[in-house]
Amino acid sequence: MEFTQLKYFQEVARTENISRAAAELYVTQPNLSKSIKRLEEEIGVPLFDHRKGKIVLNEYGRIFLTSVNAGFEEFAKGTLAVRRLYDSKQNFLLLGSSVNDFLPDMLRDFSAGHPDIGIRQVECSLKNLRQFILDGTIDIGITSVDFEDSNFEFELLGKMDFVILTGPSHPLAQKSEISISELSNESFICDSSRLDRAHLVKICNDNGFEPKITFDLENSDLIYSLLMNNDNICFMPGAQMVKINHYYPNSGIHMLKIKDEIPPAVLGITYRKDYVFSNAAKVLLEFIHQWINREHMEFARYIQG
Repeated sequence: MEFTQLKYFQEVARTENISRAAAELYVTQPNLSKSIKRLEEEIGVPLFDHRKGKIVLNEYGRIFLTSVNAGFEEFAKGTLAVRRLYDSKQNFLLLGSSVNDFLPDMLRDFSAGHPDIGIRQVECSLKNLRQFILDGTIDIGITSVDFEDSNFEFELLGKMDFVILTGPSHPLAQKSEISISELSNESFICDSSRLDRAHLVKICNDNGFEPKITFDLENSDLIYSLLMNNDNICFMPGAQMVKINHYYPNSGIHMLKIKDEIPPAVLGITYRKDYVFSNAAKVLLEFIHQWINREHMEFARYIQG
């Protein structure tokens, strides 16, 4: 049974005339008659009676027409529903981030310039981010890690050198740069949203020591607060100093450049391989690239001045 057959059936039932129905459907009369006959054969009962040049529904046809009409009404409702959903999704995005505080900072600027695009943001761990993308809870994830999984696409947004952050009265605050081997006696805060424990340990092991990790956190504000106690140090992307100076101007948090070459901090977007970018998603992605470039330029000015 085909969609076209049901439409033909509806029209013949309405006009009660094969010739008129064929003309309105833009098909030949023989083809329309054959279609109705095939439909009756598939159902197994006659649907029409022939009376003096007219073709009218019989008892079976009237019952069947009720179901066909109901089916087409549901089809129309479904079509309208998915179109409305599609239209709404064109200007609505579900975003997740395993990188602490990235979304609030970036979206503060994005939303001011794009009030027509609605965004729901989800802060989550790396493990949750992966699952949320797979089950459709979020459309796009911001992450510091490429999952290297065939179910995902990963697009690099930018890289930034790591630096060491200390409190204002920490002994290392007298230095402007340092080798990692000089950190062997220090207590570390692990910012696991940007440099997870395993990678921090590897960096230290490669330089001859096992790090003492006193805190493993994903909250930047808490990390800054702990640094100000002067007991710990932390690997963080250099651009975080721009934020610290802007939002915590009296913190006294100090930055040391790292003399050694280590893998930089990575930021990228990840999404399901079958995800289709809406116009809103394309606008956001372009904005993120611009925002990160601006962040890099601000950090360069900070270094120079």
